[in-house]
Amino acid sequence: MNATQRVRAGQLPDIARLCLRQVHGGKRPPNPMAFQGPEGHGENIWVFTHRRTEQVIYSLYATLEGFRDMKQLTYNGKKTKPAKLRKDYWAPMAKIELPQGAGKVGRTVFQKLRELKHLHEVSWGDSLFYKTPLEYTENQKKAAAKRAAENGPEIRFPRTKAERGRALNAQKANSVADIAVVLSGAGAGNKIKYSTEEDGPKKLLEVKVNWSNIQDTGYAKKWTSNVKHSKMVESVVARRRKEPPVDEMELPAQTEAAI
Repeated sequence: MNATQRVRAGQLPDIARLCLRQVHGGKRPPNPMAFQGPEGHGENIWVFTHRRTEQVIYSLYATLEGFRDMKQLTYNGKKTKPAKLRKDYWAPMAKIELPQGAGKVGRTVFQKLRELKHLHEVSWGDSLFYKTPLEYTENQKKAAAKRAAENGPEIRFPRTKAERGRALNAQKANSVADIAVVLSGAGAGNKIKYSTEEDGPKKLLEVKVNWSNIQDTGYAKKWTSNVKHSKMVESVVARRRKEPPVDEMELPAQTEAAI
């Protein structure tokens, strides 16, 4: 018997002990010392966006916290990640409301949204190397029009390193599409789908999404019937200052005046 076989034979008691533990152990009870969160933790998910760069931060709280939420911002180049979170630049874009007692489901939705956002920022295709027609300069527009008139191949203008960083920062449209996908129950381990019976058909959990601008829903191709949309009437700033709710149509004018 060689040394490798002796090592494997020595592992037999450990394997037997592990099998007995699985048979007799059963499901472990929840650890009372683990973090449980406050009541209703995970039932509401806030989506904050930067007014200029369209960067996105997901939060389980109504206000941003600098140290924790700064970790969600990826470094995409020089001067693409702010040194701190300024309250006058960040505003709530949407609020996802789940039914009472569905905090566990909300925390899984929060996790998947963060994972998808990070995937958009670190895994992108070659199309991000090139400008869109809206980014063309006047000379580039003339060159593209001349090429189209000559029936030549489409001309594409590359982005600079700074322009690519700004394009990677702008995750607002991707965020809305991700919300629609996650709330539709797509993906392994998505707990939006539930079943009242052990082997019964699965249903989608009813979810309500409040938008600061209801037209942002157009960034998603499709919304499932379990998602209800409404306008975000009460602003987070007004609630923090204990002021009466402000009509959302007046917010942009007030914001421009403040800036």
